[in-house]
Amino acid sequence: MQVAEALLLIFAAVLFAILLTRMTRAVSGWTGVRHGAAFALVLGGLAAALAAGGWFIGAEVVTQYEQFSGQIGTAIERLPPQLREEVVRQGDPASWLARLRPVATNVAFAVGDLIVVVFAAVYMAAAPDLYRRGLVLLVPPAGHARALQVLDVISEALWKWLIGQFLSMAIVGVLTAAGLWALGVPAVAALGVLAAILEFIPFLGPILAAVPAVLIAFAQSPDFALWVAGLYLLVQQLEGHIIQPLMQKRVVDLPPVVTIGAIACGGLLGGLLGMFLATPLAVVAMVMVNMLYIEDKLGQGRHFPDKA
Repeated sequence: MQVAEALLLIFAAVLFAILLTRMTRAVSGWTGVRHGAAFALVLGGLAAALAAGGWFIGAEVVTQYEQFSGQIGTAIERLPPQLREEVVRQGDPASWLARLRPVATNVAFAVGDLIVVVFAAVYMAAAPDLYRRGLVLLVPPAGHARALQVLDVISEALWKWLIGQFLSMAIVGVLTAAGLWALGVPAVAALGVLAAILEFIPFLGPILAAVPAVLIAFAQSPDFALWVAGLYLLVQQLEGHIIQPLMQKRVVDLPPVVTIGAIACGGLLGGLLGMFLATPLAVVAMVMVNMLYIEDKLGQGRHFPDKA
């Protein structure tokens, strides 16, 4: 495993640990139970939600499988002859078997990385003060108080970023499902959940989310596929120009150039995982630059984030 990939996985675990810690604090405040019991309740609730979501999506997939297969077959028949022959040739079992090994390898590595992130996050969230004190010990004693302040601001900024992302994802999922339902596209629930989840991935995610819906619509007619593609484009425009600006009133707001540059550098240095984590990494960088350079070295007031 490369060092850069390992560091990205650790940062992903930190993000998940922040989410678990905040949820644990909320449950502890609501119920009055101690941290350990609240943490167990959070883990149990997340496991139950994951199982219920998997059952729901799985049932939806099984329900739509035969209809989807028939629609894809119809869509292939509508293609021009040369393109149809190429699609059929690419769908030959021998061709698929040749591609299966690298795909299976990538999936296995991804699952392994996910397991590492989950377990690391659980350990960090179970005893957050332990790891917080460990980071502070890396700086000279005279800087311990300032290091704690920086860590607190970073944690708060990342938490606000997570809130903004989850709210934006939920709204995109609801708008997508509602629009697909109005157009008469099947499997709107599964497609809406897919749109919400992939919204977390900048730029590439919305495109990937639109592909299955457009294929299903293309089975009915090319014009219908254009309507569905237009719906996804409209939702993304609403998300970019209305939803996100309103969300950013209460969450961390990065300048657009910083966001685009971070995503480009993240994709170049860390691939898809780097793109996935580029924006929160930019949040951390902005906090550190503002607190450790603009405030401490230049003696000016902090500009980012506006509130700790």
